Amino acid sequence: LDILKENLILKGLSSKEIVKLMDYLHKRRYQKGEKIIRYGEPGFALYIIMEGEVSVEIPTKTGFVEIDTLSVGEFFGEMALVTEAPRTATIKCKSDVVVYVLTRSALEEAMSLNPEITVKILYNIAGVIAERLKKLNEQLQKES
Repeated sequence: LDILKENLILKGLSSKEIVKLMDYLHKRRYQKGEKIIRYGEPGFALYIIMEGEVSVEIPTKTGFVEIDTLSVGEFFGEMALVTEAPRTATIKCKSDVVVYVLTRSALEEAMSLNPEITVKILYNIAGVIAERLKKLNEQLQKES
């Protein structure tokens, strides 16, 4: 619960709301070296890292390159909850990993039963996507 309370996607949710949200999360385990998501595949879920580390890899002309490492409390796949666009990166386990998964269908179910929780989550997702886009724009401006 403490890790979830610190997660940016769940910012502003009370402990009681997080406990309700747990009904919609699925716990999954992955082994070191396993790919959780693959570049170009359709997306359907957001992942919150509870244990371990993953690498974020994007394709280049010569293969995939690691652009980031995510660890406990961080998340990936947030765009899959708001769009059906293909995955923009591959996520590969750098260690054994435990995640909580929130699928689009679970979020839709939560919307009908607990709209106040999902409004907060979607607002937070919009903020995270905006912040990541801002950082990307800043990086591109430095390179040009």
